[in-house]
Amino acid sequence: MAKVSGVERQGWAREIEAWRSSGQTLSAWSRERGISRDRLEYWKRRLTGRCEKSISGGMIGPLALIPEVSPSAQPAPAAPIEVVVERAGLRILLPTGFEAAELLRLLDVVDARC
Repeated sequence: MAKVSGVERQGWAREIEAWRSSGQTLSAWSRERGISRDRLEYWKRRLTGRCEKSISGGMIGPLALIPEVSPSAQPAPAAPIEVVVERAGLRILLPTGFEAAELLRLLDVVDARC
């Protein structure tokens, strides 16, 4: 493989930056510019040292940091869940974050008494 000059590397780096700032897909941008999509992909990987494909196969842009929401800004907890067992005449209120295993044990006890 032939050695790449710094000028060629810089030229491809400018092309990659122009594509990224365009907001277009790699295919659409390269087709519009008359550049081989595969060649542009090759240089993108070579210059960044990584491939930027999402799980679905589409291209993704640079990652953005999203600030963590403070606990005080989070929505209020959900209302309790109400379970009515008509044949036993019971009404059970389950608090937010209840353990499903506890509910199953309670329903087993209710079922055994009915």
